[in-house]
Amino acid sequence: MYLYRSDNNSYYGEGDFAWGTSSTDHLSFGSSNNSATATLYNGWLANLPQLLLSFGYFTINTLCTCMASAEEWNNMARKRKGLRVTDPQGDQRSTYFLQLPYRYSLPLIIISGSAHLLLSQAFFLVRIDSYDRQREIIADRSQSACGFSILSLYVLIGLVFCLLCAVGALSCRRLRMRMPVAASCTLAISAACHRSPSEVDVHLEKVQWGVIEHSLEGEVGHCSFSAQPVRKPEHGVTYR
Repeated sequence: MYLYRSDNNSYYGEGDFAWGTSSTDHLSFGSSNNSATATLYNGWLANLPQLLLSFGYFTINTLCTCMASAEEWNNMARKRKGLRVTDPQGDQRSTYFLQLPYRYSLPLIIISGSAHLLLSQAFFLVRIDSYDRQREIIADRSQSACGFSILSLYVLIGLVFCLLCAVGALSCRRLRMRMPVAASCTLAISAACHRSPSEVDVHLEKVQWGVIEHSLEGEVGHCSFSAQPVRKPEHGVTYR
């Protein structure tokens, strides 16, 4: 709660190094009058960091999605699994509700919500209207500002730093390659889906990627997803 102090036309709270809206600090480049334009300007200043934080979240979410997709794709050569589709049938699996495995999505949602909450305590709109005994506003004693809290900002920076360290550690983890990386390349994905002509409705079963045709000496083998037993590709052998 802020009180008006008439000696210097400012507001005061619990101290300069206070938490959230108890702080008395405000941005020096914000407008200090109480007009509607000044209030909108200070509100824009207080909420602009929220937009920047959202862009940062989308960037980290995209990075985690790429890593999770690469891991999911690579594991198809390690263990027989059903394909992920929006409308599963047979042995197929449904897609993730949040487009990411829960071990990625839940921590990201919790950290993102906490970061936005901390940011709302780090930068906030302040508007003080002073009235006389006749309940008329005193314009020269009323003001608006974009306040900020150093303590809340420090906690936010610490949280973001921990998140970046965690994402950096995940990105440095080496992926034991069991099949060629496809990412979002449709040509590579299509090449891995050329099933054997003898298989029917293989997409409804649990599949695994590997060598599905035994090649004679000098011939080119074939690797694909299959519901039948597959072999691990051999080093130095050409496959299609």
